[in-house]
Amino acid sequence: MEHNYRVKLRWLIFVATVLRCIFALLIELGTDETYYYTYALQLDWNHFEHPPLLGLLVRFFTLNLNWVNDFSMRLGPIFLASVNTWLIAKIATSLINARAGLIAAIIFTTSIFASIISGILILPDSIANTFWLAALYFMLQILKDPTSANTNYFLLLGLSIGLACLSKVHAVFLWFGFLAYIVFHQRVLLRRKALYLGLAISLICILPILYWNYQHDFITWKFHSERVSILESGLRLDFFFQTFFGQIFYNNPLLVYLYAVMLLQLYKHRGQITSLSRHVVLLLLYCGLPIILMTSGLSLFRQTLPHWSGPGFFSLMLLTALWMEKRLELNSIPRCRKILNTLLSFTLGIMILAVLLIRYYPGNLTGRSEGIKLGREDVTLDMWGWKDFQVQFASIRQQAIERGEMSADAPIVVHNWFPGGHLLYYVARPLGMELLAEGELQDIHKFAWLNGMQKPVAVGGDAYFIAPSNVYEAPKALYGELFREVRLCKVLEQKRGNQVVRQWYVYELKGAKKVVGRGWF
Repeated sequence: MEHNYRVKLRWLIFVATVLRCIFALLIELGTDETYYYTYALQLDWNHFEHPPLLGLLVRFFTLNLNWVNDFSMRLGPIFLASVNTWLIAKIATSLINARAGLIAAIIFTTSIFASIISGILILPDSIANTFWLAALYFMLQILKDPTSANTNYFLLLGLSIGLACLSKVHAVFLWFGFLAYIVFHQRVLLRRKALYLGLAISLICILPILYWNYQHDFITWKFHSERVSILESGLRLDFFFQTFFGQIFYNNPLLVYLYAVMLLQLYKHRGQITSLSRHVVLLLLYCGLPIILMTSGLSLFRQTLPHWSGPGFFSLMLLTALWMEKRLELNSIPRCRKILNTLLSFTLGIMILAVLLIRYYPGNLTGRSEGIKLGREDVTLDMWGWKDFQVQFASIRQQAIERGEMSADAPIVVHNWFPGGHLLYYVARPLGMELLAEGELQDIHKFAWLNGMQKPVAVGGDAYFIAPSNVYEAPKALYGELFREVRLCKVLEQKRGNQVVRQWYVYELKGAKKVVGRGWF
């Protein structure tokens, strides 16, 4: 019987991986994904917003940027999603049995955050999740015999959390959770020297982040502190409800309902799941609930993103899987099987619906603005239309070169990291053009460093400025004082379902009055 569950687990991972690959091939990269391409383009000890491992992940799966396309860019997250499915199954299996492992894998696969958002899209979470789950595994191995646990588990725990922090710094919550559990429930672990060695390993891992920020006046800290500051605004219920319902959707509403039922049962039974150690339950809650509560609490004052709390739900996934496995022994097999199949169907339906909306929805899905701001707030436009635009722009550029109006080495100038990422990845890169950023650091982000890799626009030089209508900014207001002339060259249209959903305004910036696009650092 154990073998049958392992076989089903392999099939689940295989089928889910194939579906993720198909999804990755059918839609273009989103705003964040194209921006994170810059992490691979210019490797560093740290980046403006996040640590360095995501750039290395992209480099590895694109064969050091020698095989760059939408699929290869997403191959790392897809591969790691399969690893994560196996990891969470491994954890549940080690706690109870292979059947619990299969249930945990199904729950993980049906989470929109775990399976789609970070399981397909290029995000720091894509790699951080792997080390987060590995850390949970080593914590639970230590918990089996706290007084004589293998020293290697402590060292591997420290390495896992350290590497998770090198992917996304919120992984430090794992140490907070583990140490809080130790102080309140397992003080005997404070006598283990290996615990402090694990902490030291994590500290060594994050030294590159500290060193880079020391060199750059700790701008990463300043950037994130501005995002989470609660002193500059009053109570914002609109932000709270955005985050609250966003977390429910990202983690699958049906799953969230199961989590609520499971937590209620834990409360009624004082944190006990039949034969499972109460200490396991407490540890998982310590490692999961704090980041969920912090994200929700911050949203009362500042705008937060629902996926910030995503890894915290891994603990709830495990507890729900263990609780459901015990329910199966109470003649609930048909009901539990129906629940799991419904979860899988729901997530598959979301994937299919997303592809259909992005590629074929007739008109703008949301934010039906008119005129120069056509398509504003239509998030589906982030993942469709850029390849077609590149073909149209290439034709316009070639004609301008042949007429002698623009030089072949005229770069694209951007004022913001979005749509800067899309213009770099889908336009400048395939056409062999340079892309320079001219703006404030809080707007251009990583492009401030990329400027140093390229030649700036010299005095008297020309450049292109491209303004998509969904994020339109007037170039004269931005660069009117930097160039002698700002001339509208062409307005291109993007159609979907035979309706115009976005326009691209292509401008020629003529005669730079001073050097434009200097490197910041």
